[in-house]
Amino acid sequence: MGTLYNAVMAVALLLLAWGFAQFVLWYRWGTAELESALGRPPAPQYHYHLVFLVACLNEEAVIGDTVTAIRELAPDATVVVVDDASADQTRKLATGAGAMVVRRELPAAQKGKGLALNRGFQSVTTLARRRRLDPYRTIVCVMDADGRLSPNAIPAALERFDDPRVGGVQLPVRIRNKRSFLARMQDLEFWGMSAIAQMARVRTRSVSLGGNGQFTRLAALESVGPRPWSDALTEDLDLGIELTLRGWELDCASAGWVSQQGVETVRALLRQRTRWYQGHMLCARKSRTLWESPVVPRRTALETIVYLVSPSFVMLPWSIAFTLGLVAVAAHIAGAAPIPLDGVEANLGLYAGFWYLLTFLPPVVMALLYARRSEDEDVVGSIAKGHALVFYAYLNMAAGWRALTRIALRRNTWAKTVRVAEVADLERAA
Repeated sequence: MGTLYNAVMAVALLLLAWGFAQFVLWYRWGTAELESALGRPPAPQYHYHLVFLVACLNEEAVIGDTVTAIRELAPDATVVVVDDASADQTRKLATGAGAMVVRRELPAAQKGKGLALNRGFQSVTTLARRRRLDPYRTIVCVMDADGRLSPNAIPAALERFDDPRVGGVQLPVRIRNKRSFLARMQDLEFWGMSAIAQMARVRTRSVSLGGNGQFTRLAALESVGPRPWSDALTEDLDLGIELTLRGWELDCASAGWVSQQGVETVRALLRQRTRWYQGHMLCARKSRTLWESPVVPRRTALETIVYLVSPSFVMLPWSIAFTLGLVAVAAHIAGAAPIPLDGVEANLGLYAGFWYLLTFLPPVVMALLYARRSEDEDVVGSIAKGHALVFYAYLNMAAGWRALTRIALRRNTWAKTVRVAEVADLERAA
């Protein structure tokens, strides 16, 4: 028993050390990028043609307001809404708000977001040829049906394309409906941890593209092919990999953001994250291609590969090692059982302190950065949420195991996230 426990603890401490080292890099690089963005307001003028692409399936609750908000920020932009055979008023509301609507019909429709985006992309390329638009100065922005851009998001993203090597730019994500604890934790996850990680990845030019607030150069999309988005469960992540394989750099516009609705029930969150992790794990199959590609810089390939394999080789082993270690330490403190680890009896305080430091310090620091960047979060509350984030992570761990099971059973069906209508003052929170 002691030998097994020692092995588990060794794995746990190794994973903790690896995660702590990653956190240090995130903090150092990510905060430097954040400070640079905050100290350098984006230019208010830009010289790109902007096309918004929104894939919709039964989005009558949000699509009209989304198109209206886009047109208020970018009145000269083209808004293309792909209606994926909706059974509600999505098409009517999108058209009424000023969007060009492309309708898909069953049985070809409702096969995934990537295929819907490809249908819209056909209209975009036709439009670009008819207007004789320069594909290097035409930017396609993919938005979710509930997406809202911050006032400075467009210039913040477009100025990154002044570097001709940049093929894609991703905005950080915020959650609007933060009334519940679950939604607030999602905002901490996106606007705190994920945003800082994305900013850090600017250094390696390996920023991940998301499905909301994703800006891509038309020339980069065309280099992937006439159907740049795949039928993967995470078509956004897959697109980023394909752009990287073609020599394009991926950047993050840290001075702006895009907001969206957070899911409000544990069941819905688990279903959403299961889909994300399943797609993430399947995309990891391209790791070898990334490493062997002659056009991908080694630092970009290495960081991307580490990101791709983390769910399978870090998060899932960590879910076992951390849980066993936590139970053993708690049992010892409660006097229910000894810890079968050599020398730990005399150094329990040091051991527990070391474990606590490596486990809780990174999320607490991220939570403090989150409080600094959020207008409605205080320091005490953020520290409490940083501690809660360690246990909130069990939802992601459960989703990871469900995703692995679905991969083993070859189940690739997906369920879209359901949106709800919002009160006007909440939907303008960004």
